[in-house]
Amino acid sequence: MDFPQIQATSDAIAKLGRPLKIYLISHKTDHATSELISFKLALIVPDKTPNISELECFLYTAVDCDYPYDLVLYKETEWKTLSEDPRTFAWSIREKGRVLYEQRLS
Repeated sequence: MDFPQIQATSDAIAKLGRPLKIYLISHKTDHATSELISFKLALIVPDKTPNISELECFLYTAVDCDYPYDLVLYKETEWKTLSEDPRTFAWSIREKGRVLYEQRLS
């Protein structure tokens, strides 16, 4: 099921935060109406990102969305290590998440 609101939020985050990749981790819908309730995204950011906590706060304040959403941020090296370990949340995201954005190499 596609929700344009999720993709629009992902696009806005990609423009402002310049992540390497954005995954849709999960979304919740109303069982009766199938309307979107909330969603969660994972961002993989370059290792050179100075402070991912500040980036996260900036994105929450800068990206407006009509639905509540959560962000999980990983630096690139951390992501590469954790996403290879089946005991981690990062591995689950990589295996089950849906890629909404991937930075193109120039």
